[in-house]
Amino acid sequence: IAMAILSIGLLGLAGLQGTAINGNYHGNTISQATVLAQDAIERIRNTDYDAIIVENFPLTQNNVDDSIYDRAIQIEPDLPLNELKRITVTVSWRKQNRHQVVLRTIISDEG
Repeated sequence: IAMAILSIGLLGLAGLQGTAINGNYHGNTISQATVLAQDAIERIRNTDYDAIIVENFPLTQNNVDDSIYDRAIQIEPDLPLNELKRITVTVSWRKQNRHQVVLRTIISDEG
């Protein structure tokens, strides 16, 4: 009887192992996507204000750094006010479903 109870308990733990592995993988992909988005925002922040235009930053990049991630950068001048630019970086990937991380920032002409 004790062996049967132990076996059932160990089978339950084995099932949880797969769930933990999938959860860790998903957490890792979210972290990597966030780093890719932060990297794009930092590159834009380190650029002269007048040079922050769509022509200098690609709207979309597929397979960023030869990975599963796609990155889209949106630059909106004079939003929310004049002399400001709203930057939106979206990093997306597909495993079973489409996932994405979106980071936004506002940059002023005065730094």
